[in-house]
Amino acid sequence: MLFAEPQKVYFYTSNHTIDDFKTFKIIFDRYLSQYGDYEFQAFSDKKSFESFMKNKSDIVLLSSFHYRQLSMKHHLHALLVAKSKKSIKSTNVIVGKVNNPLHGTITTAFSRKYTNKLVQSVFGKRHFTILQVPKEMDALLSVGYGMSQFASVSKKSFELLQKTNTYLTKDMRIYSESDTDFKMLVAVNSKLGSDKKVVKMFSHMKQSKDGRDILKMLGIDSIVALNSKQIRALRRSK
Repeated sequence: MLFAEPQKVYFYTSNHTIDDFKTFKIIFDRYLSQYGDYEFQAFSDKKSFESFMKNKSDIVLLSSFHYRQLSMKHHLHALLVAKSKKSIKSTNVIVGKVNNPLHGTITTAFSRKYTNKLVQSVFGKRHFTILQVPKEMDALLSVGYGMSQFASVSKKSFELLQKTNTYLTKDMRIYSESDTDFKMLVAVNSKLGSDKKVVKMFSHMKQSKDGRDILKMLGIDSIVALNSKQIRALRRSK
């Protein structure tokens, strides 16, 4: 007798640092079980995450920047967005130590193309070597320990490191801020055809202990549905 595989829910963002992936999966699977046969899988590596998405009708949690890279290829459309401090938008920043020389290495979890664009808008045509790393926290730590001169990260990641490691960040400052962008998105493959259920699944997280624990581990207050105006804004910025 053949059994249908559970519906996959994949997670990868460069700016959410999960300390315990095993516990995160257990809680997420338990939360999803009340809505049907779902299986959660979190990734710490971008390439692995993308390889599992091939030709799949899955639910994905990813950054808005990553969504723009993948939405056409994987027929994704965004349904919900993370919310914290009453906002669904975040800001990316370039961080470095005070009085850093304006050359050297910039570490980033963003793409080279985006980082180059951001760097040129701040520093002009000065020469920098761009070094890609898996997580935004890796980029910040490399600046803190002197392995790179600057990091291109979300403002939230820098503020988190400032709270958790004041010694490492005491000589670091923000050199530039980008325009605001959407926080983590929940998107589905257009073939899935169950948008209402997915919206309910994620927008109701605050109503259960497991859901609240997931939000806490993600460092957000809630996940809310995108309205038509916000969806159009996402499409225009692709």
